[in-house]
Amino acid sequence: MDIANLSFRTFAHGTEDPAKVERALRFVSGAETVTRSSSTGYYGNPIIVMEAKISDSKHIKALLRSLGPRSLTVLLDTLDLRMDDDSFFYFRLDKQEAFQERYVLANGEDVIAVKGKVKSYPQSRENAMTSMEHLLGSEIERATKGTNR
Repeated sequence: MDIANLSFRTFAHGTEDPAKVERALRFVSGAETVTRSSSTGYYGNPIIVMEAKISDSKHIKALLRSLGPRSLTVLLDTLDLRMDDDSFFYFRLDKQEAFQERYVLANGEDVIAVKGKVKSYPQSRENAMTSMEHLLGSEIERATKGTNR
């Protein structure tokens, strides 16, 4: 496995039911523990920040497979934009779709942000990119073969 862990973060705004937001986060992450902290928006509105983390390699691979070949291809095609200098890989999932128990990549604000620490040796952005290219390529191939059965 080339990803050491995945961290998930989302917000429950004052207009949202925190239980529903947590349900969406639990669906996406599969994590047993969700931490909550309180914050305040620009206009004084209450915000609950929810976070979860997973590090089990089987669980991480299962999540990637759940994205499906199209989304995995999008991640692969935009990998350069999603990797930082510290070997972290980023993507966002639509929070409303997650509540409906669907994995959908998103670019907007109403999202569950996912951050993965990519393992590479020696640790460098280039080595992490190579690791992620291999991992995503393998998962795309596996997903594509699975749909051709």
